[in-house]
Amino acid sequence: MKNKFIILIGISFLLNGCKIQSKSNLLLYINRVNQLEILTVDDKCGEWGGNEKILTIYRDNLKGQLLADYIEKTKNCKNGKDPEITDSIKRIKLNNEESELILESINELCEKKLSKEDIPIHSGIYNRIMLRDSTLMISDFPSVELKSITDLITKLKKK
Repeated sequence: MKNKFIILIGISFLLNGCKIQSKSNLLLYINRVNQLEILTVDDKCGEWGGNEKILTIYRDNLKGQLLADYIEKTKNCKNGKDPEITDSIKRIKLNNEESELILESINELCEKKLSKEDIPIHSGIYNRIMLRDSTLMISDFPSVELKSITDLITKLKKK
C-alpha cells in the first residue's frame, strides 16, 4: 500500500513537471522574422470600418523573450480618412499568462469562425490572426468581440 502511494506521488510530480516545462516553450515558432499579428477592427463607422487594434508579437532572437508592440488607431467617421495612431506601446515583455492568452485568442477566433453560417454582410467587426510567413491565417468577418483578445490588450496596456 505504501509503495503504491509513493509511486502515485512520483507520477504526480512527473506530470506537474511536464506541464511547467511545456508552458515555458509556448509560441517558439514566433521569432524576429516570423511575427504573429493580431488585428481587430470594430464597426464604429459601419461598412467603412472603425477603430483598429494591432498586436505584433515577436522575439529579438530565436529563443529570446517574447515581446509585443501594440498600436491603436482611431477612425473619424465624418471625414472618411484612414485611422490615425492614438496609442502605441513598443517592446512589451510577455509572460506565460499572456502567451496563454495569445493561444486562447487563436482558439477562440477559430471556434467563432467555424461555428457560424457564412452570411454576406457589408459591416461588422473584423478579426485576423496571421503569421508573417502566411502558414497561419485566420480572418473572420463579420465577427464578434473576442474576450481573450480584449483581456490580452487590457493586460498589456497596464504594463
